[in-house]
Amino acid sequence: MFFSSFGQTFFISLFNNEIREFFELTHGNYGLIYSIATFISGTIIIWAGKLIDTIDLRNFLLIVSLGLVAGIIILCSSESIIFLGIAIFLLRLFGQGLMPHTSMTSMTRYYNKDRGKAISISSLGLPFGEVILPVICIYLISLIGWKLTWISALIIVIFSIIPIRFYLLKNHSSRHRNWELQNNSISDIQSKKQNKNFTRAEVLLDKKFYFIIFSILSPAYIMTGLFFHQIHLFEIKGWSLNLLAGTFAFYALITVSSSIIIGKLIDSYGSKKLVIFHLIPLSIGLLILSKSINPYAALLYLGLAGVTVGMANSLLSSLWAEIYGTKYIGSIKSLVTASMVYASALSPFMFGWAIDFGINIELIILFCMVYTLLSSVTLWIIFGLKVSKLNA
Repeated sequence: MFFSSFGQTFFISLFNNEIREFFELTHGNYGLIYSIATFISGTIIIWAGKLIDTIDLRNFLLIVSLGLVAGIIILCSSESIIFLGIAIFLLRLFGQGLMPHTSMTSMTRYYNKDRGKAISISSLGLPFGEVILPVICIYLISLIGWKLTWISALIIVIFSIIPIRFYLLKNHSSRHRNWELQNNSISDIQSKKQNKNFTRAEVLLDKKFYFIIFSILSPAYIMTGLFFHQIHLFEIKGWSLNLLAGTFAFYALITVSSSIIIGKLIDSYGSKKLVIFHLIPLSIGLLILSKSINPYAALLYLGLAGVTVGMANSLLSSLWAEIYGTKYIGSIKSLVTASMVYASALSPFMFGWAIDFGINIELIILFCMVYTLLSSVTLWIIFGLKVSKLNA
């Protein structure tokens, strides 16, 4: 989860001004390249993500790590827009997409008891990256330039996650055998209760799935768009880049706290009851951000957003297991991950296009708030009111 930071929008966007100046791109054009690369990566994830159900986790993680390495190398050496697009595609596919997919799928699959706690602890890697990387990167960009800063990230990936994988997964064969035995036992119990493990094809035939996806994609869409254009947002508000680094640290701290708390609650109450409320803090934060230019508004917005994101990090992986079972969780999660990547592909271009055409970013933020409110209502209908007709 930590190393997914190098493919996440919050990290890549720290280099936006330098990349746009180097390749002579407008906000809209750069957003379009970013969105196309992200959209293609989301399409590939639908196929690549399900391979975690069949490929040994150790080998799968190695492939994902090497793909992230390739993306950074191409970005550092690219001189044309085409190679910029390829680099962003690889960073989004292996960093933003498959790194978290590997983490969350593994936690969901191999922890039946205390699954919520396991997922919440694992998800802490991303907010940890959000705490330390913006501060380090802003400093390094001013000191050694944007390309050498990316090379520093490359060195960290090569000498950290790839060798650490051998240690952390050295007993994975026995772990996987235990999961297979446990899953077969659980499947027998579920069959007696007339429950089942859904295949991906069966999930796609479930009408309820599409309503849930529409709702839970709102943070991915909104936060990606705002993070991608955060430099522009802070310039419009008159806020400094030092404030940006500080608010990200606060955002990560709140995300961590929220994730830990929600992990315990999931094990006690289940994800279905809790998912109804997780978008409300983000809605309030967006309202504050759209209306205020006070620097404290940045703290309130990112703090409230951190509550939603921290809850979502733990809730959503557990939610799919509760609804559809764990036997085919890799295939199902790859579909969900691809959907989130698609959502995150749309907002950089759409926000950038709107900015180029003179639409006030504060108006964009208000539209985003409306989306979260609609999503909250939808989740309440599905899980709060238990409308069974959605399965008809």
